[in-house]
Order: sequence, then structure tokens, then C-alpha cells
Amino acid sequence: MNIPEPVIVLGAGASHGARVDGKKTPPLDADFLSEAQQLFANRHGGKDRQHIAAWRVFENHLKDAKLKFKEVKNWRLEQLSTFLEARSNLRGLQLGTGRPREYTRALDSLKVVIGHVLLKCGGDKACQFHRMLFQAVQARSIVSFNYDLIADQTLLQMGKLNWRSANYRGAKVARIPSKKGKSYSRPLETAKPRGTVPLLKLHGSIHWEKLDRGDGYRLSGCRLPESNGETFDVVSVPEHPYLIPPVASKIEIKDGVLRKHWYSAVHELHDAKSWIIWGYSFPQIDTIAQVLFRTALDRNKKPKPVFVVNPDASVVERVKDVCRKVKVKHYTSIESLLYELGILEEKQRDNWVPVIGQEDV
Repeated sequence: MNIPEPVIVLGAGASHGARVDGKKTPPLDADFLSEAQQLFANRHGGKDRQHIAAWRVFENHLKDAKLKFKEVKNWRLEQLSTFLEARSNLRGLQLGTGRPREYTRALDSLKVVIGHVLLKCGGDKACQFHRMLFQAVQARSIVSFNYDLIADQTLLQMGKLNWRSANYRGAKVARIPSKKGKSYSRPLETAKPRGTVPLLKLHGSIHWEKLDRGDGYRLSGCRLPESNGETFDVVSVPEHPYLIPPVASKIEIKDGVLRKHWYSAVHELHDAKSWIIWGYSFPQIDTIAQVLFRTALDRNKKPKPVFVVNPDASVVERVKDVCRKVKVKHYTSIESLLYELGILEEKQRDNWVPVIGQEDV
């Protein structure tokens, strides 16, 4: 099978279904808060002291906003982040309890917790399945709704990520952690290496830090690759990570530098001959993303071939409902797609192995 010049769209399911070093991968939205509690609540010091400290700050800010974690622990991540964003921005929803700045602080501390959960769950590792997919198809670009670095690190290992481009690295100066526990500023020059694939991170990233002044972001919390094939050495989560949780209004997209990524994504999705949508479930609350896909298809006369990789079969109907001008083929796992692409062979039921000549993938 041949998939012509696709844009690869990555959602939380792509990271949750990744094959990375270690036993854990980032949790899905519905499990995110409960997973965070299991990782950090009622723990003490040790190598996880930064993670635990961030969790305690988050709990304290929730209390200041007149919430307790036991009240929201069964919420989806999108429910909590949308609730905090609405209460921090819409004064008519204050109802006499909590103040806008308290909800803002709770939302900001939630962003930090997101970063710590992703680092604890392999979100800074390269993935074998991502690598196989990126090698099997000649993607024109990759559009990611994820904050983790799984796609980034995989592309870096393959020499296919231009992390020095202005769209990716943000400001010309990065904040690099030193071995003594401090950090220093490092100027970065723009580079245009050949053979790279644009990676558009529409919701930000855990190694992007909000600038102290003005709008924008910079690389932070990681040591940078010094040669081809190296990856980011992630040391810590930035104090103010530049990411957008799954909130309804996405104010930062309208007013911030991320709007450039969204505009680029529209053009990439429009011009691509096909789409591979891996692990993005088209949640109803993510209305801005729905507009993105539908806008990309506005001028299409023929249905766009779309390859949906998701164990949830209902996602197919949501894709058809949102996008309309699509011809969908569904795969329940990334392994089944890689099998059809000739990258994996089925040895036994649910036991996939690389085909001959692909052992180094």
C-alpha cells in the first residue's frame, strides 16, 4: 500500500500507544488527573521531589480557588482546564467564590503538572512506532496536538527535525540548564538543513517557556542536540511552560504566536494528498480544531483520503461528521497500519515483529 504525501496528525492516543523506553507512556485525557495523583500524591522527596513539589503547588492553588482535588479527580483534563479558564476570564461566572487570579494560578500550576506527568511517563523519549511510520511514508509535515516530545525526539534521532527554525525554537535565545542546577542563556542561529519535516505543535510543548516580556516562547529546560542524531536532554519542566490545555476558547491561539502554527496547519492539510490521523479522537469540546480540519477541506472537490488509527471505532463517524469531504479507512492500531505498509509482519496474534530488513527501524 502507498499513502501519497500525507500530513500526519498526532493526538494523545499516538503518545499513549507509543513504544518507548520504560513501561509507561503518557495517559489519555480521561485518565490524566487520576494518573497524576497516583504518581505524585502522598509521596516524599527522592528523585521525584520536583514532580511532587509541583503537585503540591497545584493542590494548594486549587484550594485557593475553592476547589479540592477529590472533587475534580474524576474529571477529564479538558473539563478541569476549561472550568478554570472560564472562571479566570469571565467575571460573570465568579458567583462570589474565588477570584480570577486564583483560577488563573490554578490553571498555570496545572500546566506545570502536565509537564511533570509527561516526563514521568516517557513523554521525552523517542518511539519505535513513530520512527517506523515516519520512515514508511514521505510526510510533507506533522501536525501535533500533543505537548510531549515523543515525535520531536524521534525526528531528531532520524535527522529530520529542524529544531533551529524560528517556528520551532521560538526566540533566538534558549534557556539551558547547567550541571550545577542553574541555567544560562544561549543564542541560537537559524539553520535550514535538507530533508527535514516540519513539526507543527498546535498546543505548545513542555520544553517551550513563555517569554518574560511580550508574546512568544523559547526553548527551556533541556540541553540541546550538538550533532545529528542526538536528542533533547530534558532536565526539568519550565517554570512557565508555553502550552495550551484543552480549553474551549484558546485565547492564546488568537492572540499569540501559535496562530502562525495554526495557519500553517490549514495550508498543509489543504495541500496534502492524504491525511494519517493517529490517536486524535476529535473531542466535541475542541471546536477550534474542528474548524481547522473543515476549513482545510473547503475548496476540495474530491474526498480526501484519510487513514484513521484509533481503537475507538466511533472516531470514524466523528471524522466524517466534522470533515465531511473525506474517504476514511480505519485501523484499530498503529501496528495494523504498519503491517499494511509492509513494515511489520504478524508472527502470532497480537505479536508483531519488523519485516526482514527493518530490524534497525
